[in-house]
Amino acid sequence: MQPPLKTINGYAHHYGRRDGAAIREQIASQKISLARLPTLRSITRETGLTSPETKARAQLIKELSDNEEKLELLLESKRVDAVVRLQDELHPPEYSEDCPICLETIKHVNCMTIRRLFCCGGLICKQCSNERSAQRKAEGFDEMYRNKCPLCREKMPREGDYKEIGTMILKHANKGKAWAQANVGIWYFDGMNGFALDKEKGLKLIEESADQRYPKALVQLALVYNGETLERDESKFMFYLKEAADLGHESVQRMLGMSYKECSNEKEHLHYTTLAASQGNYKACCLLGHYFSSAVCGLTKSLVLAKHYSEKNPEDELSAYILSCALLQLGKDRYEEIMEIPGHSPIPKALFWARKALTVKTNDHVTELISMVEKEAKSHCANCRKEAEGSSFKRCVRCLGAWYCGKECQVQHWKAGHKVDCTERHQLIQR
Repeated sequence: MQPPLKTINGYAHHYGRRDGAAIREQIASQKISLARLPTLRSITRETGLTSPETKARAQLIKELSDNEEKLELLLESKRVDAVVRLQDELHPPEYSEDCPICLETIKHVNCMTIRRLFCCGGLICKQCSNERSAQRKAEGFDEMYRNKCPLCREKMPREGDYKEIGTMILKHANKGKAWAQANVGIWYFDGMNGFALDKEKGLKLIEESADQRYPKALVQLALVYNGETLERDESKFMFYLKEAADLGHESVQRMLGMSYKECSNEKEHLHYTTLAASQGNYKACCLLGHYFSSAVCGLTKSLVLAKHYSEKNPEDELSAYILSCALLQLGKDRYEEIMEIPGHSPIPKALFWARKALTVKTNDHVTELISMVEKEAKSHCANCRKEAEGSSFKRCVRCLGAWYCGKECQVQHWKAGHKVDCTERHQLIQR
């Protein structure tokens, strides 16, 4: 099984996978120190939002919040690891090979983890393949190795040349190679890539590959019995789907999880959704983000984890909306509902993701959220707090999340900390 999501796994690795005792001790110490200080609200009331005293108190809150977030991510990594371990115990990885270039073990061999070399039938891991592609584009290969297989040194087929690719794969299929039988079978079945439509011949090759428990063939058979070609057979559909999922196919793990959800099997639904998310499946991450934001599917509500998983797929309308709501609520909870401390304001990023959600799909809840946040933010100058008269205030054109009575206030607010909150829109998209 692939390791948990990098962000989660990163925290676990950084803390040596300890039980979090050190972080808990630090959090307890920080809370005691903060309890001895005046509240943030009383400080802002006396000295204002941009005073050194306010900034110092807000920074202490941020440090505490960062540690609390690390602890939650560490605990989630343990939950994910437990699910992965259980899966590996029940269904030990069958398809595992060492990459001949980097020698790293690939536990689940599929199109997401490897690149198949059609000439000799060998494989290399996806990371080595990507590095070779980048090197080739940079013309970093000697002429004698250009466009050559890294294993057998034969000339590799051009990308998109399905006639040559098909000839190569067909030779491997005739030798009984499961991966080749699956590909050729699907091409015959669908009449594509130069193979004449022959569903009977295609299905036979797919079944031969599935008999060797090749994941791609198992998935195809599941789809066949889902009613796409043959009459729907629920038992066979679930059987082949589960076979492929238990072999580590991440997109099928998510599909199987959804099938269990339709059957009201919450435990298995969460199990396979977590497995898919642990391998980086974006749709599974979106589901977990929703579950943590709403405390459903047996999970405890966590805005930190809702934000974490939603960040994995912010192009999705629901994920972008959940991310926006989580940022706003975390800001309220952490800073005593004071949302506009320069350098600590969640408003610009929250508004960005809410607007992003609206570009994907019109949603009354998103529109209402944007309207509510903008109404409050543009009612006064973000720097001097002067109340707006009509629509005379201008907003920051960089983040569209702060309003000012004039250029002088905008410059002062930028220096006070808005430069931290104000992230260019294209930078957020490219995260």
